[in-house]
Amino acid sequence: MATSSATHSKPFIQTPVPRKPVRRSGGGGKAKLLALGGIALVVAALGSAALLMRPHTGGSGLAATPEAFAEQMEAAARAGGGTVPHVFGGTIRAERNGAVLALVADNVPPSACVSVGWKLVRKGLLSINGTMPLRVSAAKLSDLCNQEDGNAVLTWIPKLPE
Repeated sequence: MATSSATHSKPFIQTPVPRKPVRRSGGGGKAKLLALGGIALVVAALGSAALLMRPHTGGSGLAATPEAFAEQMEAAARAGGGTVPHVFGGTIRAERNGAVLALVADNVPPSACVSVGWKLVRKGLLSINGTMPLRVSAAKLSDLCNQEDGNAVLTWIPKLPE
């Protein structure tokens, strides 16, 4: 078998060129340390962002949601009197006129006012910022909750138990 061609002077089978051994320098450890530090920094930033974005809780430990506020209103109606703080930072106070109990909640955000209004109007009479709607609709509740600058005042007269 011929190891070279007639027209070429290079051999067909070439022997491999010896390679130099790879030397590991001390810079690889430094790069790994920087990468781990960067990952730790990203994880810490995500954790703190998640902590800041969680729902805020009031003194009672309930999340500041319309559902929690509606539960507080119903609990205040069952208690029958007094003044208690609610999840949005305002107060729920009970007012009596004979046998009729009215609960007045101040400092209710307009976004929660609409949702809570739907829940409470089915269980009694509802007045928003001093106006009691004759016909209840989402648009009417939204108008009443947003008619004043800032937060709304809800007055709820629960149905008497049968």
